[in-house]
Amino acid sequence: MDPSFVVIIVVVALALIFVPRMLPPRGPTCTRCDGSGQISERWPDPSQEGGWHVAEGSCPRCNGKGRMRS
Repeated sequence: MDPSFVVIIVVVALALIFVPRMLPPRGPTCTRCDGSGQISERWPDPSQEGGWHVAEGSCPRCNGKGRMRS
């Protein structure tokens, strides 16, 4: 096998792995964060009187990207 052929195969394999990761995510907009990637949610906690569940920061549904992968 020619060494340049092996180098070409390695470069193509690395491109197939890393190029899609550098591109922006495609797909529908995340409905939980409305495309912003950040959430700030509060809802009542029935187990505690006057208690609240709080979720803030990066959206767990889209991992902070704002769009879902299709």
